[in-house]
Amino acid sequence: MNNIQGDELIIEKISDYIINKYNLKVSIEIKKPLRELFPKPESKGLHSIWSYGHTDISIYRHNKLVCIIEPGGWHYHLKDKKQILRDKKKYILCKNNNVKVLNVVNDIVDNLDLSITKRLFKKYIYGSVK
Repeated sequence: MNNIQGDELIIEKISDYIINKYNLKVSIEIKKPLRELFPKPESKGLHSIWSYGHTDISIYRHNKLVCIIEPGGWHYHLKDKKQILRDKKKYILCKNNNVKVLNVVNDIVDNLDLSITKRLFKKYIYGSVK
């Protein structure tokens, strides 16, 4: 399995768990371009990520974007300097628009049934754990 297929599978599994298994009352969009989610940033340093970047999983509550989930291999996201810079810009763009970012390692799909994983998703989507 190549990396793209693996990422797509992980995104699908996480999305399915949030909607069907956890029964969280949200809507989800996959691979949504950042330029469709946020207004053009004032900072020119964020223009490239806004123009060409996307979210892996966008979470909406009451038709409002509240959180994005970004799965990724830890080795890639922590060692590749260009990826680190892209991630940082994406996080700044989200922060500027009051959207939470949950960056998870791909291995999380092996632990989706754990209550701690459900609490983590709820914290980022609802803002608190109930």
